[in-house]
Amino acid sequence: MKSVILSLASFFLVISTKAQSVSTDNHRNFPLMVSIEFHSLSLPFKNKKLFSNIGIGIGTEVSHSGNRDWVQQFKLSWYGNKRVGGGLLIHSQTVWRPDLFSDTFGEVKLGVGYLFAKRPVDSFKPTSDGWTNVGKKGKGMFVIPAGIGFGYDTFDESLYVSPYANYQFILATNYNTSVPVVPFTLMEIGSRIHFED
Repeated sequence: MKSVILSLASFFLVISTKAQSVSTDNHRNFPLMVSIEFHSLSLPFKNKKLFSNIGIGIGTEVSHSGNRDWVQQFKLSWYGNKRVGGGLLIHSQTVWRPDLFSDTFGEVKLGVGYLFAKRPVDSFKPTSDGWTNVGKKGKGMFVIPAGIGFGYDTFDESLYVSPYANYQFILATNYNTSVPVVPFTLMEIGSRIHFED
């Protein structure tokens, strides 16, 4: 699992540093996106401990139109959660990014992804001889992430950063037989780093 995470992180880093392309307008494709994320198994705006269960994320994005207002993001995130188990989330989202004022923008996101969640403790399954320990093995789940956020972006011809904050609501399917769909949230604080061409 560690080798998969390192391979994917290296892939995003190589793409972001080698494939920078300057558009004719106000967006440079393939920035390096780095974030700190906080996970909660809860409905939107119901998590009482907002900045707990820390994780990290890495990704990139490409514009649909050459502008920053419609982009496609690709992201790999890992989070830890002692109560419900950690997870590795791979997802892509279409992002609408309207200008709010000056160089500040809003974000509305919707996408799809895949979550591999690990169990926090050993689990058991019934057998003809009683209960058998199946360990902490996790499971993969299809997810639908949706989010809102804001950020700051001053387009420059050289190296620059664009800080942002997002709140993601994610529905995970196939959680278990009794609860097929489970909601959780990710609070994300990070920056897009655009490199000089």
